[in-house]
Amino acid sequence: MIRPEVEGFPSFKYTLVKTERLLMRAPRKTDFKKWHDIRSANKEYLKPFEPEWSDNWNTRRVFSRRVNRQEKEWVNGLAYSFLLIEKGSQNIIGGININGINRGAAQFASLGYWISENMQGQGLMSEAMSAIIFFSFYILNLERLNAATLEKNEKSIQLLKSKGFEKEGFARQYVEIDGRRQDHILFGLNKTDYS
Repeated sequence: MIRPEVEGFPSFKYTLVKTERLLMRAPRKTDFKKWHDIRSANKEYLKPFEPEWSDNWNTRRVFSRRVNRQEKEWVNGLAYSFLLIEKGSQNIIGGININGINRGAAQFASLGYWISENMQGQGLMSEAMSAIIFFSFYILNLERLNAATLEKNEKSIQLLKSKGFEKEGFARQYVEIDGRRQDHILFGLNKTDYS
């Protein structure tokens, strides 16, 4: 189990999750240029795996609204969005989100994630996922994490399995991805099964 260094929680502006090669923190409005550049460079690569991008997705205004929404969700304990920043270069290389947090008797959330095509195959998303699982279970005190992935996304399936997620089902036309409703494989990880 990776035990990341966590600083500044619960502050949106100052929470920092550190691993050997990554810094993970909430997005800031000043990240626009780096975020825009990495997302633009990966648009065609990410397109088959993400909801359709709006025509104005790459504007500073839309990014600013997104950061405002993410801060509101963070402050209210509804979701936590992190940028993945490579320690050496300080470049944004991806993102990972803890979404749809349910408290009360449920105590679960869903994970979403992406990484730049040129950063794949180095174990960076695996490192980030381990840190966020720890953060979810031992900082947020959640009891369960869910994730859904397209059948064709073999890298995502392998990542989830490597982290102990188990295939728990199949959902037809589950989420609109790349402009159409698509089937997803459903995965889950319980805190009691995580070590």
